[in-house]
Amino acid sequence: MKTITHHSLRYLAAALAIAAFACTSASAAIVAVQDFDANNNALAPASFNPATDNLDGGPGDFWGVGSRNAWPQGFPAPGVPFSLADDSVFGYANGAPFANDGEGVFGQNSNLDNNYFAMSDTREWGTSVTASWLFSVSGYSSLAVAIDIGSDVDAAFPYDAATVITFSASIDAGAPQTLFSFTRGANTLAPGSMRPMDSGNNPDPTHLLLATGDATITKFFAEGGSSTTAGDLYLDKSLAANGLLDTFMTTVAGTGSTLTLTLTANMPFEAAAFDNIVITGVPEPASLALLSFGAVVLLRRRR
Repeated sequence: MKTITHHSLRYLAAALAIAAFACTSASAAIVAVQDFDANNNALAPASFNPATDNLDGGPGDFWGVGSRNAWPQGFPAPGVPFSLADDSVFGYANGAPFANDGEGVFGQNSNLDNNYFAMSDTREWGTSVTASWLFSVSGYSSLAVAIDIGSDVDAAFPYDAATVITFSASIDAGAPQTLFSFTRGANTLAPGSMRPMDSGNNPDPTHLLLATGDATITKFFAEGGSSTTAGDLYLDKSLAANGLLDTFMTTVAGTGSTLTLTLTANMPFEAAAFDNIVITGVPEPASLALLSFGAVVLLRRRR
């Protein structure tokens, strides 16, 4: 089980929720984490390497990993893609507030040094862009995956009908399973259900990105609480109070040695961001014995 530091409370809570969902009779453990900061135990080589694979198409076009204070495009000029930034109160994009901002994912109170994966106007590189990460899951069953993800647009810049963000999983290079597929759906929420811009002003969009998948999906809201209702499984911006994103989680069928998580996206003229990939599982008997042995050794050392 891995030691976790940065944002530990956030994705540890998600992992515990996954554990309860995945298995009610056994204890689940965190198997692997990718938070794009210090906690990254994806196996090398991964198909996506931020040092070489970040795609920069200009101020509004990006595919890759960055943080506001160390943006690959060279903050503060041109800075974070404007469609990712809620600048209505705080100048998240380039240091200058924009009171009339009507779209964005991160804004005031967001962690300015936190790295995350951003996608903005990916049509710059064709109709589909792909990245994947490989994790060791040997010795674990009842696997589950949680990802913090968000996106927000207003009625003036609605999602294109071709917009799709898909996370799929494959165990030992087997048949892929769709974990989350976010596609455009009509907004059936009551007015004001979505988070407003930091300024408090945000007309509800006419369309939302709604999640579907091969297994049951649970959305954990950044404010607390959860939902498995189809109409609630929508992408929203981060919570203004702390910059946290909603967590989406689901289970993965099967066991094996490795799990490949693949992201495929087509985001014409829009933006989304995700962070904190957490994989959990229930240790199989042999792995559980090793964990117990390690705990005994550690206890003896402390004594």
